[in-house]
Amino acid sequence: LGWEYLGISDHSKSSFQARGLDEERLFRQLEAVAKLNASGRFKVRVLTGSEVDILGEGELDFADDVLARLDFVVASVHNRFGLDRDTQTARIVKAIENEHVDMVGHLTGRLLNKREPYDLDIAKVIDAAAANATIIELNANPWRLDMDWRWWRRAAEKGVLTSINPDAHDTEQLAFAAHGVRIARKGWLTREQVLNTRSLAEVLKWLGR
Repeated sequence: LGWEYLGISDHSKSSFQARGLDEERLFRQLEAVAKLNASGRFKVRVLTGSEVDILGEGELDFADDVLARLDFVVASVHNRFGLDRDTQTARIVKAIENEHVDMVGHLTGRLLNKREPYDLDIAKVIDAAAANATIIELNANPWRLDMDWRWWRRAAEKGVLTSINPDAHDTEQLAFAAHGVRIARKGWLTREQVLNTRSLAEVLKWLGR
């Protein structure tokens, strides 16, 4: 694929259906990645992250001291899809306001032919992302592609960055990123508005690492 870096972000402990990692397993993963990066055997730099569940009131599945050990943090909703619009929006906005959250994942929760998007004030979430310098993920998994392309131009106008992520659960699915590139173009996004078009050094600087 010609990538300079990639990020690993397993689910957190509350996503038991996805065998989410608890703190102990997460720390073991961090140690393994650190050894791999230090070995020089892998030409691609691996960044350590977690897709952390946004819990019922907008709190996160890991404590702040755990999140601080990661290269990046993605906050995502994986439960309580039926909340009303105001409550669901407030929940996500609260997560965005956590200083350790770098990105909000698969914003609307849609799964094509399986699950409708949850009721959400996307404009308000975009405003919160702009105010907190939080990325909104462009989820490139073809079963998701879950924020309508028309919203990307609004997000860009507000200064919100995106990251085109394949949501890959195996190595073959890394190629899903190409779907995201097409959606980004459809949404009038440029390279400058997509964080992971940047070099490793630039990404680490943006993340404060």
